[in-house]
Amino acid sequence: MSDAGSLSTSDAHALRLLDDYYASLLGCSPSDLRRPGWTSLRARAEGDPMALLFGMRSLVNIVAPVAAPGAVRVGEAGVAALAPEVREPIGALLRATPPPHFFAPESLALLDALVSSWATEPLAPSSEPNLTLWYITRPRVQTWLTPWQEWIERLDETVESDPFAIALLARHGGGVFVVRQRGAIIAYIGLRAHSPQVWELLEPTLTSRAPAAVSERPEELLVALVGRATRFALDGRRQPVCATTPGATLLEHALTTLGYLPYARSSVYTTAMR
Repeated sequence: MSDAGSLSTSDAHALRLLDDYYASLLGCSPSDLRRPGWTSLRARAEGDPMALLFGMRSLVNIVAPVAAPGAVRVGEAGVAALAPEVREPIGALLRATPPPHFFAPESLALLDALVSSWATEPLAPSSEPNLTLWYITRPRVQTWLTPWQEWIERLDETVESDPFAIALLARHGGGVFVVRQRGAIIAYIGLRAHSPQVWELLEPTLTSRAPAAVSERPEELLVALVGRATRFALDGRRQPVCATTPGATLLEHALTTLGYLPYARSSVYTTAMR
């Protein structure tokens, strides 16, 4: 890995874990994520849990690590796993656009147009050309004290009877943290256990039961939820990751406030659920 000599031990360990995880997801070697230029692969069609369970297929999965811890600019390497129907046009775009320049607005607009034109099935609403993948290590976690911390509880499936809470538990295998007022859940954050080592924090959500005062100024509550979920993952010796879109300014604020750093930029397109 480049810059290995300048990394802290905790950063180096976290980046190795993430390289291993995303390499497994993409179907490549971890070294491909650090090798200059694009590594282009055929998207996996067999053994994909999303395809088997929901009929969804991966069309485009691009991961390009940033140049160094704390940097925003993409480095010299990236991996792209492409489905057969988009392999030719997206491959040509990649050959014409090195990783450091790929996440410019004009390149992403072209990527989006090409996928929309060449895809043979409807796209999932979650498809997104411009994701930032964030990570954190225990030494980087910033202390954040707020009264909201006393309101946050972890849902317990053995005692929970609220149908909404049960539905949240079913969608988040790594656990769910909520804030209740007058017995109603007004905000929550969930974790997905993508692997034994890597857990993903999903975007914290305010529900329709949230009071107007909370909805108008949610920053402290969202930071508290992200912080609680982060510490839970770290206490379980899992590596937390979180993906943000350009419009997720409140989530990005919470992540940077707590000490998260960018790991990579990513583009993900899948077919819609069948």
